[in-house]
Amino acid sequence: MARFGIITAFALLAGPAFAAGEIPFEKAGGWDVERTANGAACLMSKSYKDADDDNAENALVFALVGDKAVMTFVYEHWTWDKDEKIRVPLVLDKVVAIPKSLWIGDGQTLTAELPESLVPGLLAAKIMVLKLDGADADFNLAGFPQAYESLRRCENTLKAAAPASAAASTHIVQAMTFPGDGDVPPRSTFSADTPKIVLGIQIRGLKPGDKLTATWVAEKTDASASNFEIVTSSIPLGASELVSASLTKPNAGWPPGRYRVDLRVNDGPVEFRHNFEIEGSK
Repeated sequence: MARFGIITAFALLAGPAFAAGEIPFEKAGGWDVERTANGAACLMSKSYKDADDDNAENALVFALVGDKAVMTFVYEHWTWDKDEKIRVPLVLDKVVAIPKSLWIGDGQTLTAELPESLVPGLLAAKIMVLKLDGADADFNLAGFPQAYESLRRCENTLKAAAPASAAASTHIVQAMTFPGDGDVPPRSTFSADTPKIVLGIQIRGLKPGDKLTATWVAEKTDASASNFEIVTSSIPLGASELVSASLTKPNAGWPPGRYRVDLRVNDGPVEFRHNFEIEGSK
């Protein structure tokens, strides 16, 4: 089942915070916990093949958005119309938790925005069931408590990295990483042998004479201490609103793990933070 389909459906309801790709945070209880590439949110997901249903693939994506619990439930044999709406009982271990939960369909997915008060029930339950007409749709919640604990840790790291928000930045509109120069699409994940990683930045309100610096940080790798500052460089400013910084591959290749670039203006606090990943991290 295409992971793109899962996250796309999730993004439709949860908003732009979930539309920029994902960076692995950690694995917990058989779930993958990730943060979005723009550093705006965290989510957790689990997928498995059901041996009692001809190995049909099931998946669940979960996140907290404000005071809501947002979930996308995926089942490979569903064929929902786009934006099809259904109201069905949501059952946790044979107890009806929400009598008429609203779900929005799209192909193999159903997405719902549910009250955060559902979380204690999810933490205690073993099985979640949607009572659909003609057949029940159940999902094995094993590992949910461990994954939820990891999700909250992920969210705490985002709070500590609040300057990463473009909306909160006075001078940085957006930033994207690219695998080298030239006409190549942006990426948030790179291979260890990528020759150079380029950070493209759109700025506003800066003029010649102002100072913009980029600090490249290895957040978590096996090759260095956490949050190791690799290098800080000044970014030349001119008439263009588009500027860039880059970092060349170490001789032995990029150590797998999580990285970020901190942008500062005129030696002030971090105003914008961009995250990326080198493949191969555990």
